Amino acid sequence: MNKKLSLALGLGLFASAALTASPGTTHAENISGHWAYTEMNYLINQKILGGDQNGNYLPNKDVTRAEFASFLVRALELTPKSSTVRFTDVNPGDWFYSAVNLAASHDLIAGVGNGKFNPNAKINRQEMAVMIKRAMDYAGVATTKSTISFNDNSQIASWAKESIQYAVGSKILFGREGNTFRPSANATRAEASTVIYRVLKAEENSAETPTTPPVDKPVEPPVVEKPVDPPVETPKPVVPGKEYVTDFYSANFATAVSLQANNSPKVDGAGIFTATDSLVAYYMNPGNFKKDSAEFYQFLKLSAPVEGLSTSTINTKVLNGMGNLANTADAFIQAGTSYSVNAAYLISHALHETGKGTSPLAMGIEVGLNAAGQPEMVTAQNKANLTNIKKTYNVYGIGAIDKDPKKFGSETAYKNGWFTVKQAIIGGASFVKEKYIGIGQDTLYEMRWNPAKPTDHQYATHVMWAVLQGDKIREIYEVTGADKTTKLVFEIPAYQAQPATSPKPSAEDQYVVYPTLNGAVGKVVSPTIPLNFRTFPKTGTVISTLAHDTQVTVLGENGGWYKISVNGKQGWVSGEYLTFADALKIKNNTNGLNVRFEPNTTSRIIGMAKGGSYILGVKDASGQYIKNGVWYKVLYDQEPGWVHGDYIVPPVQPVIPPATTPVTTP
Repeated sequence: MNKKLSLALGLGLFASAALTASPGTTHAENISGHWAYTEMNYLINQKILGGDQNGNYLPNKDVTRAEFASFLVRALELTPKSSTVRFTDVNPGDWFYSAVNLAASHDLIAGVGNGKFNPNAKINRQEMAVMIKRAMDYAGVATTKSTISFNDNSQIASWAKESIQYAVGSKILFGREGNTFRPSANATRAEASTVIYRVLKAEENSAETPTTPPVDKPVEPPVVEKPVDPPVETPKPVVPGKEYVTDFYSANFATAVSLQANNSPKVDGAGIFTATDSLVAYYMNPGNFKKDSAEFYQFLKLSAPVEGLSTSTINTKVLNGMGNLANTADAFIQAGTSYSVNAAYLISHALHETGKGTSPLAMGIEVGLNAAGQPEMVTAQNKANLTNIKKTYNVYGIGAIDKDPKKFGSETAYKNGWFTVKQAIIGGASFVKEKYIGIGQDTLYEMRWNPAKPTDHQYATHVMWAVLQGDKIREIYEVTGADKTTKLVFEIPAYQAQPATSPKPSAEDQYVVYPTLNGAVGKVVSPTIPLNFRTFPKTGTVISTLAHDTQVTVLGENGGWYKISVNGKQGWVSGEYLTFADALKIKNNTNGLNVRFEPNTTSRIIGMAKGGSYILGVKDASGQYIKNGVWYKVLYDQEPGWVHGDYIVPPVQPVIPPATTPVTTP
C-alpha cells in the first residue's frame, strides 16, 4: 500500500479505536449540530470513522497516547525492529503493548521521562503535532514550515515547537481564539477527525495540484488564525447540554476497595481518622450517586474551560466573604483559560482545601532558605538562621501532606514561587493540569481514586474529597448560569464485578479500630471536668461523662482517640485524657512499627503499630519490661509479639501501677 494513502486510512481507523465499526449516514445524526459535523460525517460516509454499539460517535471524548500510538502503527504498516520493552508502564497483556513498543522502535513516539510512556494519559495538542509530523515525514507527505507568533508561544515546549511550525504551516493545525495555540489542551475525537480530514485533503492535493499554484488562487500566509472553514481550534459555540460516557476499567471492585482501605483513607478532611473498608466502598461505588445530583459532579470532565463565566458574578455570588480568595475570580478564570481546566472546579477545589479561604496556607506562611539552600517553614526557633524569607500561599493543598500540611504545603509553595494568592491560583492550576488532569485523571473521582491504578498517584486521602467538591461545582454552575452556556461531559467509571450499590455504614462503623492496645487497662486523667464518652471520635453523641480516675478497658485506637469499654458500655474518648498501665510509647517519627512473632527482623509480622501511639508491654514478676537484647516483648491485640527498641520511647517507670480492681467487660 502507498504509505501516504496508508497514513490517511490509518488516521481514520484510529479515530474509531475501541468502537464498533458500523457507520453510515443514518447514524451520523447525533453529531448533526456539532461544529465538526462536516469532517466527521465525511469520514463516516467513507466508512473510516465508526461509532459505538449505540451508534454514538462521542466527538468530545479525549484520545489517549496509547490510542494514538496504535493508530501510527496501523497507518504506517510498521514492521518490527526491536523486541525490547521501552517503557516500564507498558506491559505484556496490555492491549497496546505491541503497538507502543513498535512505534517507539521506529522513533515515532517518545516517553515522558523516567522510562515511562503514560499510555492512558490524554494526548495534548503539542504531542499530537509531534506525532503527526513524524508520521507525515515517514509517509513522505510534503510539509511546509512557518513561523508562529501565538500569544502563548512561551508555553510551547521546546521539543514540540518545530513540529507545530510544520503542522501550522501545512494547515493541519490552527490557532485558537485570542491568537493562542493551547499546547497543553487535550485532543478530542472531533479534533482528531478534523486533522484526519485535512490530511486526507492534503493527500488529494499533493496528487492533483500542480507545483506552481494557479494565478487565481494565490498562496495564503502559512499561519491562518481564522480560516474560512471553521477549524477544530475555532469551533462554533458549544451547544449546552450534558453527555454521559462510561469508562470501563480492568480492576475488580472488591480488590480495588481492599487496596484503598489499606492505603490510609481518612474519614475527615483533616486527615486524622482512618476510614473502614465499608466507608471506602460506599464512596468508591459510582452506583451510589444519582445521575445529575450534586455528588454526581465528581464525574465531570475537568479538562475544558467553562464558557461564559463572569468575573463580577463569581466575585459577588461565590467568592464574597471567602477570606483571601475574595475578589480573585479573574485569576481563576485566567488559570482555567490558560491551562484548559474547568474554572468552576478550580474555585471549588480552592474553597475546599483552604476552608473557604481562611486556612493558614491561604492566609500566607513565611518560608526561608536554610544553610543548605532548601526552603524551610519559619518558626520562632529557626527564623534567625534563615535567609530570603518570603510569605507563601498554597490554595489547592499541593504538597500539604497529612503529616504536617502547613510545613510541607508552604515549602512546596516556596519552591514553585507562589508568593501571592494569584500566583498560587494560576501556578497551582498548572501543577494540577500537568500532574493529574493532563495524564488522564480528568475527573475529581479519578484524581481521588485513580481507578486505572488504585492507590497510585492519588490527590487526597479524605474519602469524601471528590463528593464535596462536586457539590460546590454544581452550585457554581447554577449561580453563574454557566450550565446554560457550557457542554458538560461526565465520565462515569465502571469496575469489574461492581455491585449496583454499596451501603453507607453508620457513623459508629466508619472508624477503623486499631487493636494495638486491645486489652490494656487505662485511667481517666481529667481532674477539673468530667471526660465526654462519645459514640464515635470527636463529634459523636455524648453517651455519658467519666470522672477522674475512672478505670477503663481499651478495645482499640484511631487518630489519638480510644475505643473503650466501661460499665458495660462501649464508646470513644480522647487519648489526651487517658493514662495506661504498662504502655510503651512508639516514637512519633516512626511511620509504622512492625510487631513480629519473634525478636528478629526476619520473623513473621503479626501487626503494625502507628508512630506516636502506644503498645502494651509485658513485664516480669519484678515489674520490669521483658526484653531480648534491644527487643521488647509486647501484647498486640492480646497476642504476644516483639517490637524493636530503637523505635520505642525509653520507659522510665509505669505510668500507673497495675490495676487491682476487676474490670467488667462486655
